[in-house]
This record gives sequence, structure tokens and C-alpha cells, in this order.
Amino acid sequence: MLVTKIIKRTFISLILLLIIVATFGYVWLSSSKPILEGKLPLNGISQAVSISRDAQGIPLIEAKSRTDAAAALGFLHGQERFFQMDLQRRNSAGELSALFGKAALKRDKQIRLHQFRKRAQEAIKRAPEQHQAIYQAYTDGVNQGLQQLGNVPFEYNLLGATPRLWQPEDTLLTVFSMYLDLQEHNGIGERSISLLKQHLPDDLFAFLRPNGGQWDAPIDGTIGSMSPIPSSTWPLDENATLAYQALNDMEPEDLMPGSNNWAVAGALTPYQSGMLADDMHLGIRVPILWYRAHIKWQEKGKSHQVVGVTLPGAPILVVGSNTHVAWGYTNSYGDWSDVIRLKTNPEQTQYLTPEGYKNFTVSTETIQIADATPEKLTIRSTIWGPVIAEEADGNLLAYRWVAHDETAANLNFLALEKAESVEQAFALAPSLGMPAQNMVAADKHGNVGWTITNSIPVRNGYDGRYISDWSDGSQYWQGKLSTDDYPKIINPEHDRIWTANSRVVGGDMYQKIGDGGYALGARAKQIRDALFAKSHFTEKDLLQIQLDARAIFLSRWHKLMLEHIVPKSQHPEKKQILKELNTWSYSANKDDLGYLLVRQFRLKLKDLMFNHLVKQLKAKDESFQFKSTQRYVDNALYLLATKQPEHLLPPNFASWDALLEQALTDSLAELDHEFGDWKQLTWGEFNSVAIKHPLSQFVPFLGLLTDMERQPQSGDTFMPRVSGRAFGASQRIVVAPGHEENAILHMPTSQAAHPLSPYFGAGHNDWLNGTPTPLLPGKGRYELTLMPNQ
Repeated sequence: MLVTKIIKRTFISLILLLIIVATFGYVWLSSSKPILEGKLPLNGISQAVSISRDAQGIPLIEAKSRTDAAAALGFLHGQERFFQMDLQRRNSAGELSALFGKAALKRDKQIRLHQFRKRAQEAIKRAPEQHQAIYQAYTDGVNQGLQQLGNVPFEYNLLGATPRLWQPEDTLLTVFSMYLDLQEHNGIGERSISLLKQHLPDDLFAFLRPNGGQWDAPIDGTIGSMSPIPSSTWPLDENATLAYQALNDMEPEDLMPGSNNWAVAGALTPYQSGMLADDMHLGIRVPILWYRAHIKWQEKGKSHQVVGVTLPGAPILVVGSNTHVAWGYTNSYGDWSDVIRLKTNPEQTQYLTPEGYKNFTVSTETIQIADATPEKLTIRSTIWGPVIAEEADGNLLAYRWVAHDETAANLNFLALEKAESVEQAFALAPSLGMPAQNMVAADKHGNVGWTITNSIPVRNGYDGRYISDWSDGSQYWQGKLSTDDYPKIINPEHDRIWTANSRVVGGDMYQKIGDGGYALGARAKQIRDALFAKSHFTEKDLLQIQLDARAIFLSRWHKLMLEHIVPKSQHPEKKQILKELNTWSYSANKDDLGYLLVRQFRLKLKDLMFNHLVKQLKAKDESFQFKSTQRYVDNALYLLATKQPEHLLPPNFASWDALLEQALTDSLAELDHEFGDWKQLTWGEFNSVAIKHPLSQFVPFLGLLTDMERQPQSGDTFMPRVSGRAFGASQRIVVAPGHEENAILHMPTSQAAHPLSPYFGAGHNDWLNGTPTPLLPGKGRYELTLMPNQ
């Protein structure tokens, strides 16, 4: 009896303790929630600003000036997204170690070479007076938003850190962080392609790196040529061990930061206005990168407004509409950087230039490290850019990158907000301070077009795809392309524009843009064909193209497996494999197993086919990345699998049949290893989306509050509906300028970063299920007024 009472009292005590802990945790967490309602003072604004949030937390900001609107947006970003903004600025400044300790030190050392904080500070000083006022207003809004929280954002308490106030240059660091997402900071693609070219016979290199092929779908119709099967064989290093070692590189070639966008002219819409669709593909986490907003203001007696997505850390609209013009972006993958092989003196204290040997400019950066002593980093720079690496043979490599230019980051987007036509928007495009993008725009007059944003370097004397030598003056950047010569297409005869990270144009325009690693083109072709399948489009029609998960790219691989590979296979589960292949839906449907089998077989075949080549190249330079060289490898892979030339059979395989059988066996065995039994799988279970807070994997149980529920999803790479486990469409928008009331926008996770926000997670399932939810905010539920502090 006594024991029973003790157990009962202990149990009750534990329950009470859990209640007390939970209550304390709730109160503590609640103290950092954003303020949604009431009146608050805000230093720096000239007149009151109203903020009306709907049920999903999407704000309508109404201000009397653009400066006041910037302050209000800064206030919202500071209240709702400060930790995310902090990560963005620290990422590009190389200052993550101050939060995360030595785990981030290697990354910080790589990024600090570019000295982006210094560049951002200098850019702020050069900015015109109007832009400086916007920078400062936004900064003041961010800091007051942060300071008016009842407690610092909860992440800082978990890290034992104190948030550092926002500075005007941090806005530009946010832009530089997008450079790091969308372009290479270390030239690894150019270095890897150069190594591949150096060690392969010309015909074999051309076979793996063709100029184009069946998936080409540029707007101007220029189709590149596939390369035939070469007569040369694989190079074999007699000193290298030939023991088989799979790469285990099971990522599709199209898994890359990018996007889809397209536009149809007014003749094809219900309004006679052009219509734009845009979905940007990035890594997805909680919170999502973007913050939705509808902003209205007055300027010189005229009303202005923009609606779409903003980037926390910056006071401008990134993608959306101003009711006259709608615009969106995809990563261009033009050639915006060059790796330069330096000629140095024996001591490597000087490097050769056209004017003779020069001393390196040497500077020192101090990297702060949480719970550790700061470390010094010595940076050597040239007249062309910083030294970024040393090759295996000791040669130093410098980096010329547009991100280092004075025009790399700015607030010229403010002028875009007031553009009234595609022509006006494109006149501004060369001056937009952002990573060079495919800009697609549509206006209310029915016009549509494509161009490139930011400055375009003009090369002289060399092919920018490979490492170059600038020491004798015959190879260099000859300034920037004149705005009059910019590549652009406006109102093509077919009334349709599309881009999807692949080559958009050929001929002279392609030569100006260069090749920085284009996507294969399968997505672009599928989008193009869908656009030509109809002669009239509504917003929902364009959303359906964004949600298109048909697996056209894998169709020929499916046929090859079904008709040739599996029938000849000795696999014990051959009948079940054939059954799944025969019932495949020809799409990456979440309920489909056949799609998964075809996809994994192809990836494993690629893995086995090239492992010997990659192994040898890595032995020559461990920095070699096959991922950077394989964007067009599918045509070569398919020809090898179907034509089976004996001289190109990879080492360690007795026959082509043996290689294909191994690819089938291994692909299924790996599914069994990860999931238990491949026969019980579906594509959606394999590809279930897992969107997490960046700290949830390090803090026990945090994910229960912050992470989105893991859910199966349709879509994959090589199709318009790009989706991965933590990668995919970071938003989808469809809008005809002037008809925003019918426009569509949804995005994963939600507006909120705080797990106790009333709209945390709101809208996530709309994104997951492809529900056509409105672009404009709904009825106001939370009313907040920011008052000038008299």
C-alpha cells in the first residue's frame, strides 16, 4: 500500500513538473512572438503607416511615402524573420562561425576570401541619396521591430547568443548571399570542365559535353548538335588502381538552384493583358526564403503599389506585379566568372601581368568563433580578384567574378516598381544589382519578353568555359556589354516566352551570355510544348503547367527497361519489376512505383558507367566534381546503353549486359537497404518532402514545434513540377498585370517563422497540393498602425 502511494505521488509530481516546464516553455516562447495588433511608435517615419494582415499573415502596407513603406516592411521583417535575415548576412560575410562555432569555420574561410562585407560597405557609400534614405529607413524599421519583441527570437536563446543589430550594408549582404546560392564562389565548374577537357581525347570530351541535342528548347529555335559515339576509348592511368568503387552519386543532373518562368501575350489571355508564371527552385526550409507583401504608397501625388514576394533583409519586391508590369526570374546560368591560372615567381610572392610582375595585395580578416579563440585569415588578391585555390601542381588560381563589381548589388529595383511597360522594365534590367537572371515580364498592354539582368562581361581572346591565362594581355574582360546590345526578345511571333535554366537563345545572343553550366533543357521543352498545346490561357491553366509532373524525360529509359533490360535480366523479382513498369503512369505521381524504378535504374547506371573516369580525375585533382560537368551527359549515357560499343565498356565489367544487370540489381538493393522492401514503396514515400528549421536537427524535440509534417509529393527534376525532399518550388505565382484579383500565389511553410504564430504553417498545404490561392491578401484580421514618434 505504501509503495502504491509513493508511486502515485511520484507520478503526480512528474506530471506537475511536466506541466510547470511546459507552461514555462510556452510563456518563454510566447514572449518572442511578433506584435500583430494595436498602435506602436516607429522612429523615422513621417506619417502613420497601416498594416493589415489577413488570416495567413500576409500584410497590406499602406504608407504616404516609399521611405515610410520601407521602414514598415523592415519592421515586419525584423519582427517575423530576423534570425533568417541574420543567417543570410552572415552567410555572405563569412561570419557564421560566430553563431555556430568551428562547425562553420571551413565555410567562413572560403567565403571570407570575397570580402563581401567590405564591398557592401563601399557600395552603401556610393549609393544615391534616395537609395541611402531607403537603406536607413529599412534598417531603422528592422531594428525597432527586433527591439519591440518581448524577447529576442527564440533561436538566439537556444544558441546562447545575442542578436546583432541590422546595418545598412547588411541589406546588400543579403543580396550577396543570393549570389552564393545561384553562382559559384570557387569556380569549381570551370575547374572541373577544364580538367575533363585536359585528360580526355577531343571526340570523347565532345561526346560527354555536346553542344545540344533532342532536349534543346530555346525561344529562338536554335538547336545544338549531339556528338556521335567517339572512336577513342576511356583513358586509363596505368598507375591508378582499377578496383571498382561506385560514386554513389544518385542525384539527378537537373537538381540545381533554378526556376521556371514563362509568359503569354495578351492575344492568348482573357484580358488582352500579358500573363506571367514564375516558380523559383531553391532549398526549402522553415521559414521559407520569401515573405509575401502588398505595399501601397504615394509619390509626387501619384499612387503606386506592388504585390508579390519580398526577400527578408531587403526593402524591395523580388517577384510580382505593380499592376502595369509583372516580372519573374530564373537563374540564367550564363558565364559570369572566370578562373585565372596565375604565373608567379618561384616564391609565389608576385604574379605576372601585362605590365610585368606585381606583388599580391595581402590583407587579413579576423573570424570570430563561438566558444573559441578568433582565427586570422590571410587573403591574397590580384588586380583581377582574390586567389581562391591552388592546383595539384602548385599553380595558384585567381577569380574574376561579377559579384566583385561595383554594380553587383544595389537598390535599382525601386525604379522597376514604377515601370509601366515591358520596354521600360527591360531598360532597367542591365542596372539591377542582383545575380544575373533570365528576366521574363508581361505588361497590361499585352506585351511579353525576356532579357538578362545586371552587367554582362565582354571577353577577349579566350573561351570562358575553361581556365584562362591573363598574364600577357591577350585574354581579358573588355569592359561590360553596352545596354543597347543586350540580349532580349520582345513579342515573338508565337506570343510565348519561356525559360527554365537551359539555353534560352543561340547565335550572337548566346555568345554574349556564355555558358556557365546550363540545365539540359527537358523542363524547358515540356513547358514549351504545353504552351503550344493551347491557344488561350487562364491563370489556372498556367498553374497546371507549373504542376505538370509528366515524366517525358524518362520515357525512353522506361521503354528500354521494359523491352530490353528487364526481359533479359536474371533478377529473382523480375515479374514484379515488369508488372510495375507496365502499370507506370508516365509521371512522377506520388502513388507510382514504376517511376521510382526507372529513375533509380538510370541514376545507378550513370553511377556505374562513369565511376572509373571520375576516380582517375579525382586522383589528379581532388577538387574535381563530376556534378559540375554532367549536365548534358544523358544523351551519351543513353547511346552507350543502347549501342553498347565494346571499346567504351567501363573497366571491371565483362559485358554490357553485366553492367545493365548490375545497375538494376544495385538500384533495387539500395531501395531495400533504405526502406526495407522496394515492392512496398511509392514514389511519394521515397520523395516525401521534409521541410525543417535549420536548428531542429541540433536541438532535441524542436522539430516537433518548427518542422513541417513529412508528406509524400508528386514531381521531381526534369519536369516542370520540380520537387525533392528539401528542394523545389519556393513559390508559385501566376499574374496578369492589372488583374491581380484573379492572380495566384502560394509558397511552402508560411509567412511565419515563430511556431506559436496564429498563422504558422498556413498555406503550406495549398502549396503542397497545388491549390490556386489568391495573390492579394484576404480580409484583414490583424490591424497594426505604426505611428511617427513625435
